[in-house]
Amino acid sequence: MRTKEKSTNIVFLRHGQTDFPTNRIYCDDVEDPGLNENGLHQAKSAAIELKDGNITKIYCSPAKRTMMTAEEVVKVTGAELELVPEWVERRFGKWEGMYFKEIEETYPEEYMCWKQDMVNYTPENGETINNVKDRLAKGLLKITQKHTNENVLIVTHVGPIRVSLCQAMSIPLKNYRQIRVDYASMSRVDYGETTNNLIFLNQYNY
Repeated sequence: MRTKEKSTNIVFLRHGQTDFPTNRIYCDDVEDPGLNENGLHQAKSAAIELKDGNITKIYCSPAKRTMMTAEEVVKVTGAELELVPEWVERRFGKWEGMYFKEIEETYPEEYMCWKQDMVNYTPENGETINNVKDRLAKGLLKITQKHTNENVLIVTHVGPIRVSLCQAMSIPLKNYRQIRVDYASMSRVDYGETTNNLIFLNQYNY
């Protein structure tokens, strides 16, 4: 008889919408925007979907928009919430807070280098996607070792979710931007002892 492999079942939940411009790089250490009215509605809708998901623990990036999203899930599940710095969004160093057009005009050569190699290039004091991958891998290992045969929720950002899904499914990191992750959407991966299984991707109901 085949024995079912032990796994840690992880749902990645992206935060809800904010009023921060979509053509500008977040600077959480300075501005840290919260959810807008629509984003709060999205978070509540996600919480309803997760109500009967037997979530045993919630890990969350310590940004205001992720915490506000996670708190809606806590209200309906009662699961313990823990803030973890490994799950913050990618750091862009000296580009943080800038509009993309502004970056292109101010740092044209660097901007072109980034466009040509989005995985390995980073501005000064920023992270490459490979840096993000290594950071997330450490955080993920802690979770999978601690929560075998449990259902865990990670509330984070579009970048960490895309990178985590690439790693879980052995998708080349150069393709990470081809994975669509909408506001307050959920994607689930069951991390097994020998293999991982993608159960659903970019699921939302709002």
